[in-house]
Amino acid sequence: MGFTFKFIVDKVHPKKNCTLPVRLRIYFDRIYKEHSLGFAVLQKEWDEKLQQVLPANENYLAYNTKISSTRSKVQKFLLLNEDRENPITAEEIISYIDQKKGKSVTKDKPDIINYGRRHIEKLQTSGNIGNAIVYSCAINKLKSYVGRDKLEFEAITYGFLGDFNTSMLVDGIKINSISNYFRTIRALFNQAIKDGTLEASIYPFTDFRIRSEKTISRALTKPEMAKIASLELPENTPIWHQRNLFLLSYCFIGINLADLLTLTRENMVDGRIIFRRKKTHKVYSMLVQEKAKEIFSYYFTSLPEDSKEFILPFVKQKNDLIQLKKDIQQTIKTCNDHLEKLAKLCQIDKPVTSYYARYSWSNIARTLGYSKDLISEALGHEYGNKITGIYLNHYENSILDSMNEKVIAAVFETPNCLPPANFHNERRAESVM
Repeated sequence: MGFTFKFIVDKVHPKKNCTLPVRLRIYFDRIYKEHSLGFAVLQKEWDEKLQQVLPANENYLAYNTKISSTRSKVQKFLLLNEDRENPITAEEIISYIDQKKGKSVTKDKPDIINYGRRHIEKLQTSGNIGNAIVYSCAINKLKSYVGRDKLEFEAITYGFLGDFNTSMLVDGIKINSISNYFRTIRALFNQAIKDGTLEASIYPFTDFRIRSEKTISRALTKPEMAKIASLELPENTPIWHQRNLFLLSYCFIGINLADLLTLTRENMVDGRIIFRRKKTHKVYSMLVQEKAKEIFSYYFTSLPEDSKEFILPFVKQKNDLIQLKKDIQQTIKTCNDHLEKLAKLCQIDKPVTSYYARYSWSNIARTLGYSKDLISEALGHEYGNKITGIYLNHYENSILDSMNEKVIAAVFETPNCLPPANFHNERRAESVM
């Protein structure tokens, strides 16, 4: 049945008089549930090996009788249910003990998996699909670890978190991915406490350190970017299209591919793209530079003003936001796979991904002598003196446009970086995946 149990003193929640509550702890696989026996003793009055109260406590006979009685009830329940097909739960054992004492059965305690699912539904309803997927991944990882669809918040203790962490490390999951899982679980705890679902006393993250690793540099140098831009590739091949996507991102100051892929006609205003970044919800306005126009021209010359179609044909517009998000993720994965091949062809010993466009733009701008403040403004970062809290005034678009023009030219100054632009009367309909 996978059950074991023992009696313990709760060292985590001592009473004001320094006594420790005595509890029945029921283990099921990797998680456990506790049940109070209704009394507490000093640490020196408890025999951990024998799981009983020492004679140093004046009530030791009564307390040990209570422990023995509870042990008998648990053993009786297990004996009565040893032949049943469906698995026994710790809640059933505790309910059986309480019924024997004449207590009413308490209602189910908050379950993080169901709570997480409800939170995910709210995110999906509000259109926050990216965060919904992040929470789904964390909940699925928890379910996979415990091997069940229900997990009470209070079962996630400091010790549980440590064991969970070890299990993921053994499975080869990267530290920063583990960090993301823990931060998401912690966010669910914080939300549940905030909305009154949980008592703050069971919060397990107070002393638990969430580790993270410093991300390696994701920047290419000017010569490396020029190599990628100038590499001769057969036109209309998948790797050629994915390079175009990467270079377009660079031309728009490292725009996230999720934002680039979903630009529509209404984002094109007076020769600029104006959009709200999905990750930060910050509004950006960027001039469509000549090199960006050149790349765009491979895919279209114009779209009707009222068109809701995406400007780039890498993903198709969908009413199903979850499926659209999956399509975008698949396109980004495809792009990254081809960028890895491009890096090898260019003899660049770096794990190039779409993120490199943003960091490379920043790195090259810095080598051209632009200030960190100006670069931060272009990237949309909050910046300024962190001590005084004084922030610089926003730079005019013309200044940022001029800087972007020079950062682009620094890479494309290599002759014949791209084949001559082919202007088409109609948008190409073929897949570019």
